[in-house]
Amino acid sequence: MPSQPPLPPLLTSYLSDQRESSLTLVSSILGATSNWLVLRYLYAALGTSSSSNISIGTDELSNGAKRKVVLVSFLRGWEFWRAEAKRLGLDLARLADKQQFAFVDGLSELFNSSSSASSAPINTGSTVRTTLPLRSQPGAVPGRGPPSAVTPGRPGTESLRQREPGAVKKLHFTGHGIAALDAMEKDVISEINRQKSSMTDGDEMLLILDQPDFLLAATGASMGVGATEMAEWVTGLQQQVHATVLTMAADSPLIHNASTSGNQLSTPIETEHAAFAIGMAHRAWSVMQLRTLETGAARDVSGVLRISRGGGWTAEAEDNLGERELLYYIQRDGGVRVFGRGES
Repeated sequence: MPSQPPLPPLLTSYLSDQRESSLTLVSSILGATSNWLVLRYLYAALGTSSSSNISIGTDELSNGAKRKVVLVSFLRGWEFWRAEAKRLGLDLARLADKQQFAFVDGLSELFNSSSSASSAPINTGSTVRTTLPLRSQPGAVPGRGPPSAVTPGRPGTESLRQREPGAVKKLHFTGHGIAALDAMEKDVISEINRQKSSMTDGDEMLLILDQPDFLLAATGASMGVGATEMAEWVTGLQQQVHATVLTMAADSPLIHNASTSGNQLSTPIETEHAAFAIGMAHRAWSVMQLRTLETGAARDVSGVLRISRGGGWTAEAEDNLGERELLYYIQRDGGVRVFGRGES
């Protein structure tokens, strides 16, 4: 377990309470990725409650309501999220079995036209890798076999099976433009509705869209997908849930090149990405920007987290979103320390 609390105290109010119909935009750059913050959103929704008598992953919160999460990831596979969440004390496979969590794979078979969109069982013992590799593969010690070496009837086999949810929805981009996005939207909504089937009044569902800008970059105008189509796709999904968190890249070449003037011409990817990012920022209730230190790398600081109000925030609302800038340090054990400037 990490030495720091899984949910940093300075971020608790921002991560735990999501305003109804709100959109939170999390922007990141190459040197300051957003996966650690997404994991904290998962923990805030699934691993904490206001009562110390309620354990992690139980169905009931202190007010009797349930919280569910649907994570749609276009840049990271199931094994990444399962392993990293485990370091925080979250068993995503068990939560999936209890219909509190669902993972939608938008990476491994996105452009695999040979199969239709379906829910396929997760096989952690497969020798064919279709997703990005883990940061540290289990069984990498010389002389030891990978997890696939576990055989039926031997110790460890049953525990391996218990870590796997029954099935994972895998998205497929087939067709062209809005029709292809509509088909993907229906697949995600079907998973949302499956989770809703066990919800009662007062329950809340959080939708996390991890890096849908990858889909925009991988398709583009030649396949009928632009910033407008992506924004409509997000809107369609946002209407199905209590709150939405969307992560996307905001590296300078993707955002600023599209708005510069002079001899430098922006590429279609830069133009559409900038339009998508700016459009989401204007609609968002809050914006959480991750970036590196302007002064360069530091031994005790991994990056900067800027929390600000988005274009969708209104002064008439009861929510008082406090804008602030914080520093964070990601430790080797998976813990994250968040602190203000000048604090040790």
